[in-house]
Amino acid sequence: MDKSPESNRPYEIRVVLARSLYERNVGSMSRAMSNMGVENLILISPQCEFTFESQQAAATGQSALQNRTVYQSWAEFDENEPTSLRIALTARDGRGRKAEDLQQTLLHLRQTSPVYQQSAQPVLHLILGPEDHGLNANDLIHAHWACLIPTFGMNTSLNLAQAGLLAMFIVRQCWGGERSARPVRSEDYQLLPEGSFFPDELFQGWLEELGFAMKKKKINAFMVLKRMMLQNTPTTKEYRVLEIVLRQTIRKLRERKTLLSKPNP
Repeated sequence: MDKSPESNRPYEIRVVLARSLYERNVGSMSRAMSNMGVENLILISPQCEFTFESQQAAATGQSALQNRTVYQSWAEFDENEPTSLRIALTARDGRGRKAEDLQQTLLHLRQTSPVYQQSAQPVLHLILGPEDHGLNANDLIHAHWACLIPTFGMNTSLNLAQAGLLAMFIVRQCWGGERSARPVRSEDYQLLPEGSFFPDELFQGWLEELGFAMKKKKINAFMVLKRMMLQNTPTTKEYRVLEIVLRQTIRKLRERKTLLSKPNP
């Protein structure tokens, strides 16, 4: 359940896969759902078994796959699922199946749909078809809208999990949702305080110990590497680690030179 910052209404997304052919795609969909904060995965007459391959594809997003709901027919789906807004996702547009833009449809529903406006927690079913031919006419009669996911290339056909991920993202963009906060430690991402400098002398000493000549003008290893590092805007912690690595490497190199310089007994 999410709360939209614009409409201030909670809602629930349920992903519906009709007659899925490949368990890996179902597992990948579970992972995508985990990314978008969606828990309910519904399978209608799946044409595959679920083994380690689907679990492997789900990776760290196992919840939807493990808690999936399976119906053997659309009739069973209609009997058990709540009143909802049902959007079928299709890449085909033609006679008898006018497909609208997904984003525009969602924005329109938010403003005009009684189901969205009056339900305490409206449910949105996102319906996707099998991987070979997508949703057919018999599937579409169970949806209220047929929508296209926008693409920018000549190929408008999307992988099942890709289509689901994009659709869920568009829903979150249109209806709202709280982004997950990444747990980070402030000291890891604190930029260098004003007045701090790149450890030039230490870095040059490290390169010299490795045998690089600092006076060569054509290929100056010091300037090239320094420029590469500064382009990445190192943090305080990263500079600290760099200095430790440089000092330890120099010490080890000098110890090795001293050892090699000693005469053999």
